[in-house]
Amino acid sequence: MTDLKISIILPVYNGEKYLSQSIESCLNQTFKNIELIIVNDCSTDKTLSIATQYAQKDNRIKIISNFENKKLPASLNIGHNAASGDFLTWTSDDNFYELDALEKLLESLLENEADIVYSNIFLIDNFGNRIREVKLLGVENLIFGNVIGSCFLYRRNVFQKNKGYNETLFLVEDYDFWIRALLHSKYCKLDQFLYNYRKHGDSLTNQIKTVNNKQIIWIKNIETMYLEFSRNFMDHDFEVFSELQTKILSCQQIKFEWVIKNYSAIKKFKENIFRNKNFQNRKVIEKVFLNQIILLMIGDFVRKKSKYYCFFIFKNYYLFLDKNTMKILIKYSFFK
Repeated sequence: MTDLKISIILPVYNGEKYLSQSIESCLNQTFKNIELIIVNDCSTDKTLSIATQYAQKDNRIKIISNFENKKLPASLNIGHNAASGDFLTWTSDDNFYELDALEKLLESLLENEADIVYSNIFLIDNFGNRIREVKLLGVENLIFGNVIGSCFLYRRNVFQKNKGYNETLFLVEDYDFWIRALLHSKYCKLDQFLYNYRKHGDSLTNQIKTVNNKQIIWIKNIETMYLEFSRNFMDHDFEVFSELQTKILSCQQIKFEWVIKNYSAIKKFKENIFRNKNFQNRKVIEKVFLNQIILLMIGDFVRKKSKYYCFFIFKNYYLFLDKNTMKILIKYSFFK
């Protein structure tokens, strides 16, 4: 593996508070053949000064300064296009790697002959203290949410086949990248905790929840992303499945009658994705859909129709029911 090279892209805007820790976690990796490309997106604080100090001490660092604030997806493309590594990843100024993260990710990717690998993460607080472990779901859940998280590695050709990050989909650029990569690349998951994701009020993830205009942009871009994704698996009625995906991810209520009415389109999408290399375990995929359907039923519980709803689920998923799902169906059929 020593002849292989990993490029780490670090886009940053006004990240002086945590930037040093993020940079050091990259430079101190047990896998040494790296380059760190810091893309300074017109920061007005000490970001550039901090990055320059590290670059003067380590020639593996390259700094690119944007002439105007281009936001995250464009900065990612700028950094990736300047990268020379065989494998690529990117990180954030407020997060940091475990010291052997890249070594373990690369080993797993090569052993599994995969194109993309991702791992579990630690959730940390503002001071870097661990709050809890975050065990991410398998890739089969990717169609309903971004399960890839923030610790990953992929081959250069994944970025090339995807033609980069979609610069019009700010706030969902990473999720969009992952679901487009489903069409041509093989995923694998490394069940280890290799990254520290910081929870704080200024993060983009938190701003989506708390800043109204960002939430509006986020939902709009989710709709666009899912619509384009669904087109790849259905000749018609793709709007139905993309609507289902959008409402599930944005926590909008869906009437269970709508699910029943449109189930033929949902079933068609499900059948079509079995041809994809990442979705060939039929039992696992059916259980992913079953869990989502049950959550929708619970979210729109109607006492008078509960038995009918539960019978609908049983009829379509009886081969994939386990003890837990059976208990739920019995509970909502007779006791709720």
